[in-house]
Amino acid sequence: MIRQFFIFILLLVSQASMAQEAREILRKHFKAHGQDLWKEMNSVIVDGKWVDEDYHSYPMKLTYKYPGKIRLDGTYEDKRYAEATNGELSWIIAPWKSRYEVQQMGTSEEIVIKNSFSRGSPLDPLRDHLSFLGLSDIEGVLYFTFLMDEASYRRTFYIDQKNYRLYYEKIESKFDGTPVSILKTIEKYKLYNGLLVPTAVYFKGEDFERELVFDEIYVGMGANDDLFEMPNGQ
Repeated sequence: MIRQFFIFILLLVSQASMAQEAREILRKHFKAHGQDLWKEMNSVIVDGKWVDEDYHSYPMKLTYKYPGKIRLDGTYEDKRYAEATNGELSWIIAPWKSRYEVQQMGTSEEIVIKNSFSRGSPLDPLRDHLSFLGLSDIEGVLYFTFLMDEASYRRTFYIDQKNYRLYYEKIESKFDGTPVSILKTIEKYKLYNGLLVPTAVYFKGEDFERELVFDEIYVGMGANDDLFEMPNGQ
């Protein structure tokens, strides 16, 4: 009984220590991303391009509005495309689809649009619901790892041990049917007046790749909510 009691105490101490370590990692992470400044920004416009798996690039304009409204606009082979989410419903019209008309997105498309941009760190709105997993290996490098197990998705975040920036996020769907797993990679960041912004985000799934390159960032530009709604009442 005494031995079991001491093992129980050691487990409690270990859990408390791990929880304290997790809080300190997140504190440094949010500071590195300029999260306090980001909380004052409710809208962002990005000029850039998206790059497909064949390394062809196409003009892109990304519009973000807090919380979680995102739209991509541009031209593909001389035809306009638009992809958007209002945070709940995600839709697309694009010439590379089988039908050039407004339609709801598939799971992979929805994961990409919803995770194309965030107001600073995507961990911020989840901070009270994250589980700290310790260190995990990605391509031979160990990262601080946090898990968010949502109703529809399982999201795993990988934070650098030295600069506390987020570099990888694994997103796995939990819908019925064939599961979808996508790895999001951020290779580099830029600082805009204290705001940490990715220079590009790269998505890789089982049957597709896409990279979004951010050339110019404009904060506080404003955006009408109708911009993110599915057209024609569909």
